[in-house]
Amino acid sequence: MKGNDAIISQILRRKRKRFWYFSLAIVFLVILAVVLPVAFVFSRRRHPKGLKSTVLVPLYIYPIPGAWEPLHEAIIARPNLNFTVIINPDSGPGSTRYPSSEYTSEVQRLNVYPNVRMMGYVRIGYAKRNLTEVLEDISTYSGWSVNPNATDQAVHGIFFDETPNEYTSEVSDYLKSINQAAKNAAGLLPARTIIHNPGSIPDARLTDADVDITVVFEASYQEYQEDSSSKALRARLASLPIDRSRVSCIMFSVRTGMSQGDRRSLADELSQHAEFLYLTDLSQNYYESFGPHWQDFIAAIPT
Repeated sequence: MKGNDAIISQILRRKRKRFWYFSLAIVFLVILAVVLPVAFVFSRRRHPKGLKSTVLVPLYIYPIPGAWEPLHEAIIARPNLNFTVIINPDSGPGSTRYPSSEYTSEVQRLNVYPNVRMMGYVRIGYAKRNLTEVLEDISTYSGWSVNPNATDQAVHGIFFDETPNEYTSEVSDYLKSINQAAKNAAGLLPARTIIHNPGSIPDARLTDADVDITVVFEASYQEYQEDSSSKALRARLASLPIDRSRVSCIMFSVRTGMSQGDRRSLADELSQHAEFLYLTDLSQNYYESFGPHWQDFIAAIPT
């Protein structure tokens, strides 16, 4: 009987061990079931899904043969991605009524693409440039639509560079005057888009209804990271009184060693606040050439 008792006791101990192993396995599975979804959620929070965006291209490159080919290649490679291209013949439209033959040829090519709209560059010197000169630049771009020497020359709107970010009644009146001139320019294509570039978040009183897009960030990747790490910039962007469809961010000097995954994460993060994005790893003359990772940045923009 003692031998049988020993055998029964051994069997019971084995069963108890299997029961505890089984119980531990169940507990482990329950923990996984709870932890993994939470971890997934927090991962999604750290890396938000990119929102549909448009590339805003400051194209301050003279169109010698082949100079704009990287842009054409990007436009063709991503037909579902929209491009808003700012052309700048000579810190504005230049002193002649119509652009050079090099420009007319390239403008004609760009106007063929359904995913491209072109903007004419106009500098306003923080509302200190002579108003008449600014109005003349707008009129010149408007006149491109009737160029007798070339077809398809009209631009879709005006990119006003160096707009102020601080409010005064004089600045407000100045901006309203140039905005109205652009909206009334018959030679611009609908919807006669107006872009302001203060390069930082402007006073809310300067974002009137005629301003379609505002560049609220034009600075380096390092400046963004320093500001972003304290969450100050993110908070300011999140509190903008205008929808992201009317906001642009331009970032230069992006870290050259960045992986493509990190480029996508950066573009996805910026897209939460701005629909119009431009990223480059160039650290000088940012808009006068296409950087070494131009196509990689284009591939990173969410659609």
